[in-house]
Amino acid sequence: MSSKEITRRQLLEGAAGLAGMALLSRSTPALTQEALPVLSGYSPSVTGYWVPRGGHENSFALVKKMVEAATDFKWLSRGDRVLLKLSMNSGFPYPRTTDPWLLDSMIRMLQEKGAKILVGDSAGCGHVRWTPTEKKGSSRALCDSVGFLTIINQHKATPVFFEEKDYDSFLETLPSGTHHWKKPMRITSAVKEVDHIIYLPRVSSHVLADFSGGLKIGVGFLREDSRAAFHQGGGAFAPMFEEVNHVPEIEPKVRLVVSSGRALTSLVGPDLGPIVTPDYGLLFASTDLLAHDVLSYAWVKWAREFMTSADYHATDGKLTKNRAARNKGFLKNMWKLPEEETPDLVYFQAGDTGGIYDHPAIVNFMKRKGGRPERIHFEQLTANPNAVVVDYLKREIKA
Repeated sequence: MSSKEITRRQLLEGAAGLAGMALLSRSTPALTQEALPVLSGYSPSVTGYWVPRGGHENSFALVKKMVEAATDFKWLSRGDRVLLKLSMNSGFPYPRTTDPWLLDSMIRMLQEKGAKILVGDSAGCGHVRWTPTEKKGSSRALCDSVGFLTIINQHKATPVFFEEKDYDSFLETLPSGTHHWKKPMRITSAVKEVDHIIYLPRVSSHVLADFSGGLKIGVGFLREDSRAAFHQGGGAFAPMFEEVNHVPEIEPKVRLVVSSGRALTSLVGPDLGPIVTPDYGLLFASTDLLAHDVLSYAWVKWAREFMTSADYHATDGKLTKNRAARNKGFLKNMWKLPEEETPDLVYFQAGDTGGIYDHPAIVNFMKRKGGRPERIHFEQLTANPNAVVVDYLKREIKA
């Protein structure tokens, strides 16, 4: 049986298990991007290149060129400690995780510049959960299973798995300014041990958030009880995970976001759902979280609309629309929290209940920023032979 067939069976079993639960009514976020002013002078850039399917092995020079076009590296001095933050919810291989090939390229490039590299994450609570009374799973073992640990060791970088630190070592903190956290979150103390942070998100649909990219990758920094807190956030679910990026221990250290969209999960996600592999994959980098995620979301939306069969939409799509019930079931199973204590998530899907800029996490980022961008610059180092694809992405990212 193929991995695709296993995924479909798991999805159908999940749908059957939720059949008795009420569907969340389709409602749009309370605040949309049209309610925000255009922020004068805010015109971030994202740099990318198109790589033919299977042609990434000879693309290290392009990765270096792409990243150096995205940042001038004035922030980096020789000997600085750089944390490459993985996206590793589970032990399922790329594109359910960060692209191992991209990780290898980033370590090589940064070490050439004299950086000391740490690579780390803490997997999702469905796979790894370490509390004072329970130890379930291991991010180290998952990192090994998807090939990351081999790459890290080959380059003599330092692996860091956040749950392995003492439970009480997690730092108590809150986002700057106005936020949605009712009490302080707990984040890994590993962020205090580095000078800079680079995000390496996956490009993926997400069953609860609709999309998973740079704005959501900070969830991996959270201790398990803080993860439960934002899952209980109801309409604040997306704003709360986005606000992890704005705590004082993290925000000033995030220098860059780099993603590999050679393959992507177009529906459901992060661990289940159809995987698509375009003829030309897109790799991209930005120093701006919004610019990165708008392009990443547009790439997922294109794959969802043009590379995902109607059959998948008919089955997998139902799971996405059932996200409130799935979230309540997750909290009940993981933390024994009664479903009646968990408010419904706000249902959002780009193209269904609004545009990309209306996603609650993206709206929250722009609100904190003070407004919408004037425009987003998309610099392409190589061409995609299919101009229709590029035109689609440009329309979607138009501010």
